[in-house]
Amino acid sequence: MTKKEELTQKLKLIVNDRKKLEQFILKNSNLPGPRGNIELAFALAEIFDQIDVLFDWLKITEEEADTNNPKAFLPFCAAVCLGKIYTKKKNKKIITVLKKSANDGRWRMREAVAFAFQIIGENNFDELKNIFSEWNNKSNNFEKRAILVSLAHPKFLNEGNAKFCFEIAEVVLKEMNRENNFDVLRKGLEFTISVFAAANPKLGFTFIKRWIGKDKVIDKIMKENLKKDRLVKKNPEEVKKILESI
Repeated sequence: MTKKEELTQKLKLIVNDRKKLEQFILKNSNLPGPRGNIELAFALAEIFDQIDVLFDWLKITEEEADTNNPKAFLPFCAAVCLGKIYTKKKNKKIITVLKKSANDGRWRMREAVAFAFQIIGENNFDELKNIFSEWNNKSNNFEKRAILVSLAHPKFLNEGNAKFCFEIAEVVLKEMNRENNFDVLRKGLEFTISVFAAANPKLGFTFIKRWIGKDKVIDKIMKENLKKDRLVKKNPEEVKKILESI
């Protein structure tokens, strides 16, 4: 039995008792600590669809519970659960709420949003494309980062889907706002492009080479992607050649 399966069994016994459920989540959050109990969030998403409770959890602010507070794991779980619920009910309010959560100051919450969208994308990538196509042109740096990180998910990336990811990355790079929360976006760009390129190397290396030389910031972004093992191990000569040109 996997850890997730074991957690699912325990959750089923308390899923309809909100107080016990919340206590269980807090106790098993693994917080404070470097890694929250992600398996717990995904196990809960399989069986819990009380949307009003999830929306309540998402009201827990950073002031009330910072990223290392066990209580912050309730909104984390809520975001992941909403991704699963959306695959069944297509409630547009869920997307609005997740977009708001993508702007949360807690890095862990922003990761939960990416997990939620990855669940949606695993179920129906075209649905994810529609959501992000609407977002991308009118999004801030936190939201752009959420789009990129959500798409950097090998489970649903193939050559065709990677093409869409590069279209998104193209817009992000062209319209880059280097002021508000730019470091968050930059760090996202420094690894996500390599994930897209691993799924479609021909298009990926063409994309990277086309952007090199635009300016020092973009060069650094591309250089960081080229250092990733996912590209170096399978394309050592190509990577070496491009790095030497920077």
